[in-house]
Amino acid sequence: MLILTTGIPCAEEAGPPLRIAVLDYSGSEHALTDWRPTLSALEIALPEHMIELVPRDIHGLEAAVAGGEVDFVITNPGNYAELEYRYHVSRIATAEEDLPIASTLVSTEAFQDLGDLAGKRVAVVATEAFGGFQVIWRELAAAGKTLPERVDWVVTGYPMPSAADAVLEGRADAAVLRACLLEELQRSHAQTYGALNAVLAETDPVSGCAVSSRVYPGWPIAKMPLTSQELAKQVAVALLQMQEGNLWTVPVDYQPVHDLLRELRIGPYARTGPVSLAEFVADYRDWLIGIAAALFFWAIHSVRAETLVRRRTRALNAANAGLKHEISERHRAEEADRRHRRELEHVARLSILGEMASSIAHELNQPLSAISNYAQGCMMRLRAGRMDAAAMEQAAGEIASQADRAALVIKRIRAFVRKRETQMAPLDLGELVRECAALFEATTHRAGVRVEMLLAPDLPPVVADRVQLQQVVLNLVQNAVDAMAATPPDDRRLVIRTTRAPDPARGDGLALSVRDRGAGMAADAMDRFAEPFYTTKAEGIGLGLALSRSIVEAHDGTLRAVRPEDGPGLRVTLWLPTGGDG
Repeated sequence: MLILTTGIPCAEEAGPPLRIAVLDYSGSEHALTDWRPTLSALEIALPEHMIELVPRDIHGLEAAVAGGEVDFVITNPGNYAELEYRYHVSRIATAEEDLPIASTLVSTEAFQDLGDLAGKRVAVVATEAFGGFQVIWRELAAAGKTLPERVDWVVTGYPMPSAADAVLEGRADAAVLRACLLEELQRSHAQTYGALNAVLAETDPVSGCAVSSRVYPGWPIAKMPLTSQELAKQVAVALLQMQEGNLWTVPVDYQPVHDLLRELRIGPYARTGPVSLAEFVADYRDWLIGIAAALFFWAIHSVRAETLVRRRTRALNAANAGLKHEISERHRAEEADRRHRRELEHVARLSILGEMASSIAHELNQPLSAISNYAQGCMMRLRAGRMDAAAMEQAAGEIASQADRAALVIKRIRAFVRKRETQMAPLDLGELVRECAALFEATTHRAGVRVEMLLAPDLPPVVADRVQLQQVVLNLVQNAVDAMAATPPDDRRLVIRTTRAPDPARGDGLALSVRDRGAGMAADAMDRFAEPFYTTKAEGIGLGLALSRSIVEAHDGTLRAVRPEDGPGLRVTLWLPTGGDG
């Protein structure tokens, strides 16, 4: 610790030593040099005392005051307010410095406003420092209540140039210095501190230094409680009479300093006990006003909402009654539509059978004719007396076989035309085609159409109504046979194909296509394919394909027609989902 004295009285003249503690913010030598004129003036005015100037950092300064080691103290305004509150020191004069009591933010970067410091590392010498922390803390709090909490503070310790060094060494993005310290450092160490710039700062008109905060009253000199009033008076008179160096004036108003401490709730205004109701109201007045306003508007809103709820409840009850009636009517309409659709499907099946009637009659005529022939043969043998048991057994067997064949045809026709509800079940598409072949075989045979069935093996089942899909297949086959009426007999060929057909948009599925060699369809007819009541047949009514498409779509499938690339005619493809890999 450096102690500066400028005069030593003779031993017989020496009085008690007079010790003055000085806040050291930039190194002991700097403090001693800065306050040397004050020390010299006191030596001249008080020759009977040994005057000692004791530089201390902020913590050492408080320890010296608390221990009664000094008679006077020279410190910054914020630290003085703290010492005044804790140790009852009292100021006797205020320094008339030409340097502003303020803070300067320094950095190698540029900032648009204080909000840019959020998330940045800012170096300070100590959180108790007035110009080195508390002043800029107030500015940040004024810019945003939570802004100081969002800054990463880096405490470097004294002397204050160490905060600037932290920026140059990359340990911080910005630093807080006492006003005019940056200019002083750049004059004495230009190469070291030349890279630093004052940011978010204005030029002080008196000193010409850059400051980033408000300016506060100068440093005071204060006496300790045990220091005599007479000695304090002599020191004050000596300081007020100085004409050069550190000039002093009577104590000035420190209200701006107390405003800062009060806003930050530090020093004399730090909260250490329970918060009173008045303090709570003062602290959260804006919040309380906002909450009260919100509660007031909430009450108004609640009353209004309750009124609207009651009004709308009555309206909803009335609407609900109407909606129930509408739903009931809709259900009745849907049920009527389902009945109508079943009737249409039944009519369509009857229509298909009507078109195939002659072929079916021919198919039934064959077993009936065979039965008649076998029966007449038996009668002739009986009359001639040439009937033996073996011949009679053979004839009876043939009659029974042909009767079963006719019964099977009748059974299939009855199952096809019977009115029934939709019955969804797993279905083998190849088996369905073979069942349909038994019904359309006579039709294609009479029309001279050769049928090729290319049925892929091991296909997964589809979930569908067997009779409805039979109706679709028979309709497609009948249309294909009709389309080849004008086709030369040798070219009348019908290809029915089943295969796997996964759809990128709809997943796994199977396709059943019916390919004819007829005249095909014109472009305008293709655009209206399966449109209700549109037909290219002279005697058609345009419901067969429309009903077929509605059946397929009810099974989540599609029905499309395309012109084949390998010759004339039309290919109609029925696609159905399998719902899995099969």
